[in-house]
Amino acid sequence: MAKHEEAADTNIHPLRFAGERRRPLRAEELVYRRPLLGTMKRPEPLEAMARRHSVYVRAATQSQPKVSVSRVEDNDEQRDTWRIDIPMEHTGALMGRTNLRRHADEFLKEIDPNVDFRSHRPEWTDALPVPRVLPSAQASPLVRLDQRRLVKPFTTRFPPEERQVYRDASWPWGLVCKIFTSAGLQGSGVLVGDRTVVTAGHMLPPPGPWWIRVVPAYFDGASLHGANVQSFVSDSRGYRDAGVAGYDWAVLRLYEPLGSWLGFFGFNGYDDDWEDEPYWTALGYPGAISSERPSFQTGCSVFDDDSDDNGGQELETRADLGPGNSGGPYFGWWGEDPRILGVVSGEEYDSAFPSGEWGNVVAAGAGLGNLISWARSNWP
Repeated sequence: MAKHEEAADTNIHPLRFAGERRRPLRAEELVYRRPLLGTMKRPEPLEAMARRHSVYVRAATQSQPKVSVSRVEDNDEQRDTWRIDIPMEHTGALMGRTNLRRHADEFLKEIDPNVDFRSHRPEWTDALPVPRVLPSAQASPLVRLDQRRLVKPFTTRFPPEERQVYRDASWPWGLVCKIFTSAGLQGSGVLVGDRTVVTAGHMLPPPGPWWIRVVPAYFDGASLHGANVQSFVSDSRGYRDAGVAGYDWAVLRLYEPLGSWLGFFGFNGYDDDWEDEPYWTALGYPGAISSERPSFQTGCSVFDDDSDDNGGQELETRADLGPGNSGGPYFGWWGEDPRILGVVSGEEYDSAFPSGEWGNVVAAGAGLGNLISWARSNWP
């Protein structure tokens, strides 16, 4: 992982606030910030990945498949088209190795206290304070639960519609990932380390053979970084009994070190002095807007926060969220440093308010910082 200067000032302490308590920037302050221009000399491994297409083959024997290549010569227009044949019984995903849910204490014992909580931007990439947006799309009608069911793993929106679709591979917007799983789930996540993505715990597949595919800057079927810039997940870690909760987080270890090439987000704890302040931005792939394109909403706030198990914290927001946002980042800017506050978990009806209150839940807290710190410590 890339090192920062003054790392000794950013030590991680188990189940304690990590980050800075000075307030992050407001949306109107971000608009006037100048972009940071990179060299645009992409790392060679990233260029190589973008220029190839990988196919994973599982066969009954361990012998190497014999690949045949032939030119397509049906007509003159296809003289530069080639056909590649691979004999196989099955092609598909690169399977994961370990998929574990552990108790918080087990993670705490294995954290390097010198791990940095800040983000990393490679020198080659441009950084923009706001993404390049596309014309707005009409969201699907609002649907909510009956009040007898207090929570659900999918979220909702609060009119008027304020989400915007964007098409941008610059930093940090190109770090947001679309996630596909062997259980048929599709959600969101974000790079937070050289090989680490954080997402919602309820996105993890159940026990048994499994796979997870992660595509950064996914847009209309492929990554904006290059058609084959993606990675399957080798290992995952989450907390036990994760549902719609303040500890609904999981970290994923990638086979490919996408974060070392593209950069990654930092993370920061939440201070209730920031309540009702429009500091935050929500990113992800909600189907109500376009599950094939990322969307963002800025100027979001937190109207209530509740402590939960495992160092978790439920942050309730009226940000417009929906199915597909699960695991997506809810983040703020500290100067030029974007840090996630939490990940999207679900929806909750809070009866503690006099007339009840609907809110979308972001899973945050010191435990999230500890989980990311554990991954940065143990997954180089």
